Amino acid sequence: MSPLAIIFLAVVLLTIYLFTAAHRRPGRAAMYLLIYAAVQLGVAATGFYKDATSLPPRFLLNLFPSVAAVIWLFFSRNGREFVKGFDVAKMTWIHLVRVPVELVLYGMFLQRLIPRIMTFEGNNFDIVMGLTAPLIFYFGYRKGWVTPGLIKIWHGVGLLLLLNIVVTAVLAAPFPFQQIAFDQPNIGILQAPFNLLPAVVVPLVVVGHLVGLRKNVV
Repeated sequence: MSPLAIIFLAVVLLTIYLFTAAHRRPGRAAMYLLIYAAVQLGVAATGFYKDATSLPPRFLLNLFPSVAAVIWLFFSRNGREFVKGFDVAKMTWIHLVRVPVELVLYGMFLQRLIPRIMTFEGNNFDIVMGLTAPLIFYFGYRKGWVTPGLIKIWHGVGLLLLLNIVVTAVLAAPFPFQQIAFDQPNIGILQAPFNLLPAVVVPLVVVGHLVGLRKNVV
């Protein structure tokens, strides 16, 4: 396993830790997330997701469980009860992982695993959310100097930046409907351990923003 892959796995574990540490009952959530990450890692390690020619793409199996889990969290009674257990201020720290994630993405670009457009040298500005998260935590949730309305705008911008890179990543992947980056397609996300970025890291960061929008109390 390459040093870049080891660093990324550490980022995945950090993401799970920050997510579960923001909840009043972190143990069970951490267990489920670690098991799920291990399963997805194992599937990707077999090369299953590298077949990008099938329709529908096999890679949907890397995404669908997380999407379903996010929908369950915010649209089911039990899910909403679980969401109530989050400390919205502590949850802000999960966005710190976006800084090392961007550095990993740049390393993947240098190894020709993803196109430049998916990095901060392209149209990926997600690193801004990681750099500003400590400011939101301190000046917003701790000091109360940032109004709830502005904090909501920050969360909304964060979701839009995530949507931007997700759409870019999908259009750059070597699926039959690829639209961009034909000279250096997004093949890195189809292989272990980087498949955990859309399977684990991005969904948890999305939940972080949704919790912030739902429970924005200073």
